[in-house]
Amino acid sequence: MKYLVSLYAFGLLFGCGSNPKENPPKEIIKNTTPIEEVIIEPVIKEPILPPGAVEANFIEGEVPLYAHVKYVDKKNGKTIIAFQDKKLPPITISETYGASLSSLRFDEFDRDLLLITTKLKDPIFNKYFLYIYKDGQWKKVVNGFSLHKSHVTDSLIPIRIDPENPNNLFRYYSVFDLDETSELGYTWRLLSESIPIQNK
Repeated sequence: MKYLVSLYAFGLLFGCGSNPKENPPKEIIKNTTPIEEVIIEPVIKEPILPPGAVEANFIEGEVPLYAHVKYVDKKNGKTIIAFQDKKLPPITISETYGASLSSLRFDEFDRDLLLITTKLKDPIFNKYFLYIYKDGQWKKVVNGFSLHKSHVTDSLIPIRIDPENPNNLFRYYSVFDLDETSELGYTWRLLSESIPIQNK
């Protein structure tokens, strides 16, 4: 009897014989909105061109890169042309005091050429240098040539392929000439010539 009372009390304390509380099932909420996949494309930064830089295909089959005047040593008369990310060796031109750059493309060449228009000590002249990048170095296409500034016009193309001989370049140059009809007693004449291409 004593054990029976104990079992009864135990049942009352712990809820024996009673129905356990049933928790209602949790509702599973499904997101019916389709998930859009966001693809983040890498941002390709275009190189910032220095003032006066020129961009061209100096290497056959490669992407264009720029050339710019890096430094002008006016004390010693040197102009240094450098290239984007030092991908190509620099060009140093002595006896010059600054430069402007442009690129030329001819069908007879498989890449762009670099035309450097330099300033000389005598400010009334420009001297031109035409280069091609070949075999890991810059090579002159022809020797440098000078033009008097009175001959430099927007319509004058200082150098181009000779239409009568594709192995030559046709260029202009200025020469000093005594001229009795001039008030100064001399004049600068604009001449032209066809010369062989040194490097192609």
